[in-house]
Amino acid sequence: MTLSAPNEAQIACRLLCLNDLSNAVQSGHLHIVSLHHRNAPIERIGQFHVPEDQQKVFLSRLKTDLGLQGLAYLTTCNRVEFIMVDEAYFCMGRLQQLFQAFEPTAETMRELMSTAMVLHGDDAVRHLFRVGAGLESMVLGEREILTQLRLSMEKSRKWKIAGDQLRITERVAVETAKRIFTETDIARRSVSVNALGWKAFKNWGVSPEAPVLMIGAGQTNANIARYLSKEGYRQVHVLNRTPSKAEEIARPRHWTWGGMDELDSALQAGPAAIFLCTGSAQAILNASSAQQLPEGTSTRVLDLSVPAGIDAQFKERKNTSVIGIAELKPLADKNTEGRRTALGDCHSIIEQGMEELSSRLQQRQVELALRELPDLLASVRSTALGEVFSEELAQLDEDSRDLVDRIVAYLEKKYVSLPMKLAKEVVMEQLDKG
Repeated sequence: MTLSAPNEAQIACRLLCLNDLSNAVQSGHLHIVSLHHRNAPIERIGQFHVPEDQQKVFLSRLKTDLGLQGLAYLTTCNRVEFIMVDEAYFCMGRLQQLFQAFEPTAETMRELMSTAMVLHGDDAVRHLFRVGAGLESMVLGEREILTQLRLSMEKSRKWKIAGDQLRITERVAVETAKRIFTETDIARRSVSVNALGWKAFKNWGVSPEAPVLMIGAGQTNANIARYLSKEGYRQVHVLNRTPSKAEEIARPRHWTWGGMDELDSALQAGPAAIFLCTGSAQAILNASSAQQLPEGTSTRVLDLSVPAGIDAQFKERKNTSVIGIAELKPLADKNTEGRRTALGDCHSIIEQGMEELSSRLQQRQVELALRELPDLLASVRSTALGEVFSEELAQLDEDSRDLVDRIVAYLEKKYVSLPMKLAKEVVMEQLDKG
């Protein structure tokens, strides 16, 4: 029985099947089904929110039912993204199957099929990169979406539903978004009235020890509450028409709270600052309110209500400074326009991210293909020593057989590295041609 040792090229070809590998890089197609604030009402998007404690089971089953190679689920208050990898084209029938998992009515299904954004291949990748960088957000360049994308990626990996291509794609998406936030002006200028209002308040220099009154307990004041808490403000009193809503903001921070019937007494306590944001059609702070404030006290008011929650007579009170939407919106618009000027740089970074993704996917295919090489060479070694040269080895003494074994083991180790280097070069060349 004879055995001819394979040369490096033969091993590379045997292991890698270059044509098949080139196709493999291209075979896993990325698909994204997107429902967002531009193509669906908020209440419709809400129908696709899966409770946190149900996501693992639901998404695992969805991946199986759709026959996907990989699945990730990104959800925000105004966006749902189904990020999928599949060899087959994501046709309308499979889109319908995806939506049916949420048990929509016939009318809702028709609406979804006609309005949902469905993207494939490079278009899907670019969309994912843009989403991660806040370029598709309601507030251009908002950073929170990147955290949400990262969490979706972590969940998919943890639940083993991501797969290689999706794992690599989302990682590059996160890295690309970080570059955009770091290297461009897209997120450096505040555009939300919350952030701008807080900056204005900080410029007033109100001490954290000073009493603060918060009127309203909606999302805007909830955001302001986080700022106040972070800065160490402890004497905060929260009022709301529904006291339980005020309690939700105040109690976790050890603040006080009450209903709007306490407004006069709260003003009489002489707050150094007032945060006002309500949905009232009438001014909350008026001439009568101004009279409740202790004479001679300085009061700073940030009014983020629409319409304004302060009338002209209140503004005329001495030692009172007021900043409202009318003052903040022009600055917000200016900053938004400034962010838009950075879009060219953002797009350039995204295209660099596309190139990086292509390179990493190719490298991953090489890694997967080369996994077989050590086992193949171990098999060659075993055959050579156990079958081909067994009689010759039996004639040697123990020390000589040990030496032969060590020589073969050394050659095996070296023979792994050389073909792997050659194979990688050959594969990358083949992929570049493709």
